[in-house]
Amino acid sequence: MTLRLVLLLTLCLAAVDAASQSTEQLRGSWRATAGARIFQGTWTATLNPKTPNLVQGSWTVIDGNRVVLQGTWAAEKQRAVWRGSWSALVASAPPASPPITGTWQANVKDSNIGTLTEMLQRTAQAQIDGTWRSGQMSGTWSLVR
Repeated sequence: MTLRLVLLLTLCLAAVDAASQSTEQLRGSWRATAGARIFQGTWTATLNPKTPNLVQGSWTVIDGNRVVLQGTWAAEKQRAVWRGSWSALVASAPPASPPITGTWQANVKDSNIGTLTEMLQRTAQAQIDGTWRSGQMSGTWSLVR
């Protein structure tokens, strides 16, 4: 019985280890505009080779040394369109405050980029740009790593 339990635990740990090795974590910084205002922060992405056109991650807006917004994002590539959604909580907001939400779209002109994973990996060599929207507000953004 003990040997079976040890074997089962070993197999489970190996499966978890294999799953964690199959994902890639990217991180970088971003800048965005909203009219004349410029925002900046950090981003992370968890890439899974099994779903190269579905990605999710986290992001922050930083003002000086303070995180003022913190949230998550998700994206999917559909044909030649690179779109996603995002949400964020204001760091100073009272508990249970609703998140700010919006959408984004990437402007990818490089025909050599076939998947969303490749687009995010490309930030190591070149800036990726796009547009964002939240209600009546909209602007541009760029990602770098």
